[in-house]
Amino acid sequence: MLLLNIVSDEQLLTSQIVKTVLLCLLGAGLIYNLFKLIRRKEKVKRIINSVIFLLLCVVAYFTIQAYRIEGSLLNHPRYVIGTTMGDCSVTGLGQGIEFEYEVDGRTFHNCSTYYPVSKDSIKVPGGKYMVRYSDKFVDKGRMDFNKKANP
Repeated sequence: MLLLNIVSDEQLLTSQIVKTVLLCLLGAGLIYNLFKLIRRKEKVKRIINSVIFLLLCVVAYFTIQAYRIEGSLLNHPRYVIGTTMGDCSVTGLGQGIEFEYEVDGRTFHNCSTYYPVSKDSIKVPGGKYMVRYSDKFVDKGRMDFNKKANP
């Protein structure tokens, strides 16, 4: 998934702008390939356009999912105290910190990158930091290592 585990308002807004541009480009590519698919008569070229169209659909789907999640985190944030658990790996982004948090009696586990915060400044395990989540995507919370929780 294209989630970048960003958490500040500025990072989320920038990500939304980038994803909007990407979605516009994907939309143009989808329309172009659909047009070519309809107009082509040669079987081989139709197959090629079909494959490209399907690939663009898959990329657009995951981009839209990430856009919805980050939009919800940006526009409807909620905060809860989370606890660091240990190290983890964030797909495509390298090392992160695993954490857990509880919302409405349910416990969720997630992994967030600590960039731009120095890993040495984060208490692992047992550190208490604020987790940003939204009611729509409760399980997609992101720990903000700049916001230590008051015990």
